[in-house]
Amino acid sequence: MNRILHINTFPDCRVETMTLAGVRRYSGVRGWAVEAVGSEALAAGRLPALLRAIRPVGCIVECSGGRAPLSQVRFGRIPVVFCNSAKTRNGSHAPRVEVDDAAVAKAAFRELSAGRPSAYAVVSSRCRNVWSTRRMEAFRAEVKAAGGECLSFDECDSPDEPPGDRARRLADWVAALPRRCAVFAVHDETAAEVVAAAKTTYRSIPRELTLLGIDNDTSICEASHPTISSIQLDFERMGFLAARLLGENISRKSAETLRENQPSRTLRKEDDVAAAGPLLAVRRESTRGSGRREPRILEAVEIIRREACDGLTAESLAQRFAGSRRHFERRFREATGHSALDEILHVRLDKAFTLLAETSTAIGAIYAHCGFRSPRALDFLVHDRTGMSMREWRRRKEPGRHGRPWRWWRRRRQGRFRRRDHPLPLRTWFRNDHKVSMVAGHAAISVHCSC
Repeated sequence: MNRILHINTFPDCRVETMTLAGVRRYSGVRGWAVEAVGSEALAAGRLPALLRAIRPVGCIVECSGGRAPLSQVRFGRIPVVFCNSAKTRNGSHAPRVEVDDAAVAKAAFRELSAGRPSAYAVVSSRCRNVWSTRRMEAFRAEVKAAGGECLSFDECDSPDEPPGDRARRLADWVAALPRRCAVFAVHDETAAEVVAAAKTTYRSIPRELTLLGIDNDTSICEASHPTISSIQLDFERMGFLAARLLGENISRKSAETLRENQPSRTLRKEDDVAAAGPLLAVRRESTRGSGRREPRILEAVEIIRREACDGLTAESLAQRFAGSRRHFERRFREATGHSALDEILHVRLDKAFTLLAETSTAIGAIYAHCGFRSPRALDFLVHDRTGMSMREWRRRKEPGRHGRPWRWWRRRRQGRFRRRDHPLPLRTWFRNDHKVSMVAGHAAISVHCSC
């Protein structure tokens, strides 16, 4: 059994658990075994010994949202994907999965605008980094597109300033905010700073200001007074995308090695980045929400990702929770932006595309592995999303079938290869006064050429 190595350099165990769940969900389809290690693997001299002992076919490195802690060169010829990384070292184009900060800012604006505030404001993180800048710019763009103006606090800690200077400047800025202003904090730690500044200046949350953070860190959000509403990032989806990107890299490398007898160096630049958006908004007191229903929605999403391919339906899912199905569907859509059925179909199609691209499972049997009742239903959804049938999609994605072998092009240049119009791929050439045609790579038909 092939093994992949998951290296966690992020100290948050909650994030590691969710990301690793997504990696295991994809690995179960590919038949991989996942070996998880901590940041101690990055100690001097330990990584080469670990790679020799485990002999993984690929590696996934869990980062903390900023620059990757190590270079791709340290893994040699082993494919590697950096998860939750904004950029890699040395400007290399190593494959990575990052947070879709534009989608996060859009979800934050949608949540805050529901309260119809009189003004909007955004607060940067304590340290200047890539994701903080992206979220601020995207949120300001959303406010501008809606015809509003956004106030900004974009001051970071400086080593030349005395401790607590940022807190004083933030308190002065919060004191000057207009009433009924919606404040977007790019991280939960920043949201906690806003709560402390509001207490210092006697601004009431949520009576005068509403506040929304990012990451749903319960150790911060639940310990604050008032409790802080936050957007939960989809770390499980991020782990799934990282494993899928690693699988594509491994397949492409194997195909290139067989075709050219040379190892592939990296993915193409346009294919080396995947993005995972937000999961849902967890409402608490800072946005006038009770927060009692959202844990049920989180539990519902976890159930969907575990059991969607086992025949789970939206009706059976709603029956597991108190209340009517209509009430459950409404709460689910409010929290996630889509229905429970959409989430179920999304998980099923994820597995279907994985089986099509990465395994040799018969097309007529894939529907049963993904929870569909008939192959026709699956083929309809695949055609609706991609514009082609499952067989056509697999033919285009299968390694080694992206183009014709070199020998066909040489025969065409020599005049021995003539392409004809045909509803199926038709290969025709002349040999010994006989015209030989091959349809779709199957049976060859020979007829006498009277020319």
